[in-house]
Amino acid sequence: MGNFFTSSQIFNGDGLDKQQFIDKFCKAMADSGYVVCDSDEGEKSYILRFDADSKWVAIASEEYAQNSNAAKSDTGRIAKMLGTYCMNTEVIDSDCAAMSLYGKDGKSADMLLMGRYDDYFGDDNPEPNEKIWSQFLSGGSTWEQFKEILGGEYVFVEDGLAQLAPVIGMDSGNLLFSAEDAEYADELMIFLEFKRAGGKKQLTINSAFKKIMGEALEPYGFKVIKGRQPYIVRVINNEILHVISFYPCDPDYPYDKAIIIVCGIATVYRKRISLDLTLKQNRIWLNYYSKLGISFMKKNGMEKERLPFISCYNSNDQESMIATLKTGAENIIKYVLPVFDEVKDIDSALDFVNEFKQPRNRKKCIKICDYYPEEDEAFLNFLSEKVLTERPEFLDNYFNDHDFHEWVLNEIEKRKKENTEIIKKLNLID
Repeated sequence: MGNFFTSSQIFNGDGLDKQQFIDKFCKAMADSGYVVCDSDEGEKSYILRFDADSKWVAIASEEYAQNSNAAKSDTGRIAKMLGTYCMNTEVIDSDCAAMSLYGKDGKSADMLLMGRYDDYFGDDNPEPNEKIWSQFLSGGSTWEQFKEILGGEYVFVEDGLAQLAPVIGMDSGNLLFSAEDAEYADELMIFLEFKRAGGKKQLTINSAFKKIMGEALEPYGFKVIKGRQPYIVRVINNEILHVISFYPCDPDYPYDKAIIIVCGIATVYRKRISLDLTLKQNRIWLNYYSKLGISFMKKNGMEKERLPFISCYNSNDQESMIATLKTGAENIIKYVLPVFDEVKDIDSALDFVNEFKQPRNRKKCIKICDYYPEEDEAFLNFLSEKVLTERPEFLDNYFNDHDFHEWVLNEIEKRKKENTEIIKKLNLID
């Protein structure tokens, strides 16, 4: 059992527009000792998501994803900082939700439980405070509606939350919003980075990863992509991308921080190059680096060395963080780069994809492409000489269906053109 996700919202009781709210938030952060900075310097990062019809503004941070206690603590701090109500919603295993409301003093004002709360909190479910929650009722909604939705039975508690949101003047998407869902192209969002004003610059895990891993891999042709997400990429023949990154995870005792280093390939023939997305959104094609390393050792008849599934460090000891990343870089160079070095053309890229696909993505593109996941590398099947020679049934179906053949050729050319422009803008190729 464990948290499915956690999300937080800020009550915009003054009806501020988007820019006014951002200005207020940044000023309050400055009063708390933090100033706006670029992504490489950021010690605290937030994502604000607005909706014109909502009285609430969603706020997310990558720190929240793995630690609901951090989210709750920060939600209370922000409520006091802005002098308004803030709410933290914690979904547990998809069948229970706990909604913690914080008052203008930053202290707990009330708590709501929805779904199978007795499995997690016991039979005691206090009645919601009508005086507190009634002030948020919106659009002619009544207290009876509020109570009925709150006490409903749901297979997935998110369905109940989606019904509750408009009753309290909130956008349903915002109530279920987390940092892992953030996309740069979403015009409703704003990404904010802050650092301590006038203090010694703190090395964050993002900036440390980019610096240490980036410098270690630069001699092998890799480049660090500028931006919030920590992607380090090498491009082969202007069509294959070797990608290395990481995401935070729950640590093993006695450490308080940990990361998982991931690796994968992408090509210009996928639906789109998605290096602006979070690691969660790309996890369908990014694998644990240890998985690639173990495969390399096995194929080369080597005695298996222990490659850590997660890399732990102490956040209050920067030397610990640096040492962890240096060890990770050494393992990447020793065990992962040899695997990447074999992925240099379409056939080897297809072999890699088929070997390291995630379990939910095991099917292959066969016959008339009856399986075609959006972010998969399905079109590699139509570019692979090996597939076209070793699978005559695929060849017959492909070329004998004229309309499908033409669509494939046009789609391949379209994707290649669009994705080539993307990697040019990322300064990965000239």
